[in-house]
Amino acid sequence: MIDGLYAEYHGLTFKVVKPMGNELLLVTEEDYAEDLGFTADISDASPHTLYFKTVAKDDVDRLYDLTHEARYEGSIFDLFQDDEGNYIGTDNQDKALSFGLEPVKDLPVDGYYSKRVTDDEIEKIVYRKDVQ
Repeated sequence: MIDGLYAEYHGLTFKVVKPMGNELLLVTEEDYAEDLGFTADISDASPHTLYFKTVAKDDVDRLYDLTHEARYEGSIFDLFQDDEGNYIGTDNQDKALSFGLEPVKDLPVDGYYSKRVTDDEIEKIVYRKDVQ
């Protein structure tokens, strides 16, 4: 899972794309969502079929914010994941240089460093904070 807002709905977990007052726009790539009233959306923006549904906040069992960090060689870093693997990151230059992180060049902000790591090199830390 990636960082962000999630909702448990009918015993399943869905990413919240957009909170809208007392409603939530949920999304998933799982086709079983059609059985729960989700609508398929095939677009050029995603290589996958995405399924969307707007639900009332009162209809979700749990709403929470999910964030990830990683312990790498005893220090805590931001954790990012993509199709190629895990990356740790920080905006602390001294810390970055001490642990071999490189400046990230394709971000719109300067001063962020990252490094690709394997699952064996890190301890993943997941934070779940309930949202009202």
